[in-house]
Amino acid sequence: MTLEQPLARAYELTRSIAAAASEDNWLGAAELVEQRSPLLMSLKAEQTEEALAAIREIQKLDDAIMQRATGAREMVASKFQEAQRRVAAAGFYQKTGQLR
Repeated sequence: MTLEQPLARAYELTRSIAAAASEDNWLGAAELVEQRSPLLMSLKAEQTEEALAAIREIQKLDDAIMQRATGAREMVASKFQEAQRRVAAAGFYQKTGQLR
């Protein structure tokens, strides 16, 4: 694949973002997205077929990353809600224990 430098770097960063996401390293993924965004914004509307194929691959990877991020966010939110319920239950126990 002989892509222009910004697109080649954006593609490489996208693969790194996908790798970070697969390891649930969301902070690392976000840092890579910040590096990639200006590269994607610098692309011109007219691209070669090879470049368009790379852009489609970036979009495909982004879709998979977003699905994984949504699942991770939902899991963390669920765990947070459960932790809140446990804190409330512990607080209730402490209050009722003081009523003796």
